[in-house]
Amino acid sequence: MEHSKLMTPLFYDGNFNREGRRMRAVLEKEISDGTQTYRLWRAAGNPDQSYPRTGNDRYILYVEINGYLAPLGLTEFSLTEICGFEPAAQKLYGGKEKRAAWLNALQESDGSEAVSAAMAEERSEIERYGGAPARQTEYIQNLLEDHFSAYLKSKESGGQSFPDFTGALVMNELAQCVELSAAYRAKRQAEEAARQARAVEEERAYCGDKNRVAEQAVSAALQVIREGGVLKNTTVKFYQSRYSASSYSIINYLMRQYQVDVPLRTQGWINDKLHSATIQDGKCEYLQYLRRKGGRCSQKFFDCMNALIQAVTAQASEEAA
Repeated sequence: MEHSKLMTPLFYDGNFNREGRRMRAVLEKEISDGTQTYRLWRAAGNPDQSYPRTGNDRYILYVEINGYLAPLGLTEFSLTEICGFEPAAQKLYGGKEKRAAWLNALQESDGSEAVSAAMAEERSEIERYGGAPARQTEYIQNLLEDHFSAYLKSKESGGQSFPDFTGALVMNELAQCVELSAAYRAKRQAEEAARQARAVEEERAYCGDKNRVAEQAVSAALQVIREGGVLKNTTVKFYQSRYSASSYSIINYLMRQYQVDVPLRTQGWINDKLHSATIQDGKCEYLQYLRRKGGRCSQKFFDCMNALIQAVTAQASEEAA
């Protein structure tokens, strides 16, 4: 059975571990370049990776810093790959940018078995270079310096940029980072509130512009009804939001607005077949509609249209009085 120990992770459920919860961890190894030393840990129990590429690709590594375990986001396999690929490629191909051309040429000259042998040699060199403690130590040190730079930037700006807890851990300033995190969170909330306000205003303006077009079409249709002429049964669209709108044939829309009782069958005929209605002397005299074999004009439409004309005319008289 592996020997494990209770350790304090820097993060718990993706957030800074304020409560100091602990995890059971296994010391994987200790690495050094002769000057700097790091102890690398992994979680005890079930592997982190569901589909590991090799035996050393199952667990995410943590580096021990000032009493906490900070996640590296890498398995032993990944760490070795990152540290070893470039020096291996330099030795074998003269640089990583020459690798593809070298392997393609090998494939053309010697075939697949030669390429497989070259891949095996490359893997061996990657493991040799990448597994060197000094190279891994250098990589982790550079990684931590990046975290520290991010934390320092946040510290100098009073939390206006992301407060990196790993960088704060390096400086042993987690308490200060908590304060910076609160300032940063307040800034992000204010930015999000401003963004939402802009989005609401943009949505309102967008819908207003679109709806004005529909309202102008309705206004023009009412003028035709009052004064006579050809009323085209165009489609009007009213927007509730940028992605939600209701479409109506303009005559059906007006009948609904003026509370004209129109049978559902007649509404369907207006939607599907009516092209235009000619209004003369306060009545619907003619209409144009889509003729299909066996189809007939809706006689009920004339009654409904005349009722609409009367309602529009009555309203106009009331407004003029």
